[in-house]
Order: sequence, then C-alpha cells, then structure tokens
Amino acid sequence: MQFELYSVLMIRLILLFVVFILSCGGTVYNIKLKDMEGREVTLEDFRNKDGLVVYVWSGTCVGHTEDLRKLEDIYAKVRRKVAIVSVAIMMDPKDVRKFLEDERIKPSFPVLADPKGEFAKKVTLLFLPATIFIDEKGKVKENMPRLAKGLILKLSGSPIGSSVRSPQR
Repeated sequence: MQFELYSVLMIRLILLFVVFILSCGGTVYNIKLKDMEGREVTLEDFRNKDGLVVYVWSGTCVGHTEDLRKLEDIYAKVRRKVAIVSVAIMMDPKDVRKFLEDERIKPSFPVLADPKGEFAKKVTLLFLPATIFIDEKGKVKENMPRLAKGLILKLSGSPIGSSVRSPQR
C-alpha cells in the first residue's frame, strides 16, 4: 500500500516537472537574435502563416559558403511562398558581415547572428550546417543536414526536380 502511494506521488511529480519544463520559455519564435545592424530581433519577425525555414550555420562548419550561395538562388525562386532566414550560430553581426563581404555573398534573404548560441539552446542541432523547418506553432518539423533544397522547393509547391537559376542581372 505504501509502495503504491509512493509510486503514484512520484509519477505525479514527474508529470508536473515535465509540464513545467515544456511551459517554460515560449516557442522557438521567441529566440532573441541580432540583425546585421546589431538590432535585436526574433524569428517571429520573419515567419509566415505556414512557418519558417531556418538555414543554420557557423563560420567553422564545412559547406556553408557553398550553401549560402545556393540559398540565394533558391530564395529568388521561392521568396513569395516560403519564409527563409539564415542564422549564424556563435557569431556576432560584425563577423557575419565580414564573412559575407570576404566571400562576396550578397544575400537578399535575412541573415541573423546568434552570438550567444540561443538557437542551439532551444533547437537540437543534429547537423551543422542544417536546414530547420519550424511550423506555425513553433515546433521543429524537419531537421536536415546542409541546405535542404528539396524541402524548400516542396514547401513552396515547386516540383522537387525543378531547376533553380540565378536571377537575371
């Protein structure tokens, strides 16, 4: 009898703890980041009714330079259908700007800096760089390595095999 009472109390305490943990901190959309001018922004500022695609990278990860160039081409095609931002983990805006300038990348999509790693505290990064799709409620629905071109085109309603070309200049 005492063991059963103890078990019930432990289960209730565990459930209470889980509910408390899940209710803390809001959604992924509340994460505070910096724009390239150093102003504080949240992902909420960039999402649309369907959610948000976040390309996450760091100055030390392999492949991000190539991916950022490809993302520019993809963004030109899907910008009216899919909300996309790029988040540089553990980099301040000044370092991100310098990297983009050095690599001659001029993104038309929003690039945000996460100097304190706040994004990685809320979202488990299985890969870096990674493409993360966050639904309208702030839940991570996809977490894929590198730039997931197929996912972005699928979300935009474009055929997966369609070619993505640079805009004419």
